Amino acid sequence: MSRYKIFCDESNHLASDKSDVMVIGSICCDSSAVEEINRYIKYLKHKHNATNELKWTKLNNNKKAFYKELLEFFFSRVDIKFNAQLVLNKSKLNHLKYNDGEADKFYYKMYYYALMPFLKPYESFNIFLDYKDTKGGQRVKKLNEVVENTFYGNIDVLYTIIQSHESQVMQLTDILIGAISYKNRRDIEHKSEIKNYIIDSIEKLSGFDLEFSTPPWEEKFRMFRFEPREF
Repeated sequence: MSRYKIFCDESNHLASDKSDVMVIGSICCDSSAVEEINRYIKYLKHKHNATNELKWTKLNNNKKAFYKELLEFFFSRVDIKFNAQLVLNKSKLNHLKYNDGEADKFYYKMYYYALMPFLKPYESFNIFLDYKDTKGGQRVKKLNEVVENTFYGNIDVLYTIIQSHESQVMQLTDILIGAISYKNRRDIEHKSEIKNYIIDSIEKLSGFDLEFSTPPWEEKFRMFRFEPREF
């Protein structure tokens, strides 16, 4: 069995998305802790009668107490770690110069950086990716090539594509990256009370502003902000 499990999700990753902000994030924890984490989140859902799948796009204005407890639980656990890559102004990306004209190459680079803080040589990992479309198998193959080359094959990685409703941890990842994306979007008005409440809660509990990169030594809640230059 893999020693670690990593749950990855992405927001507005397609070049055709209306948003000019992209976020790829991942939560990592010990494999032995996943069942307990999933069970506790289910308990919180039952306690607050929040039985639907956790999704940033489907937040409930009447469930502040639930989101508060969920985030407090996440930040209280030193063994559950989060890392995200935030890309601003993605329409300015010069794929022709830096990615051989392929937008997908940049996508894999960002996914790689979202995973890197957690990967270690001579360890085993099961990386869970949220199902997006039929290109999932192709993405896994490319991502695995990058990881294998980085560690010269001295790492054991298994990839699993799942639906987000299958994993409470994946749903939590969706909430965290959704908050980062929403805070950094300039093309919308930030009028949602519940979304702003969650963002404020994350910033208070983490001690970081979601518009800036966290310090390089941060381990619990990491975020790197990337903004391409004009070309």
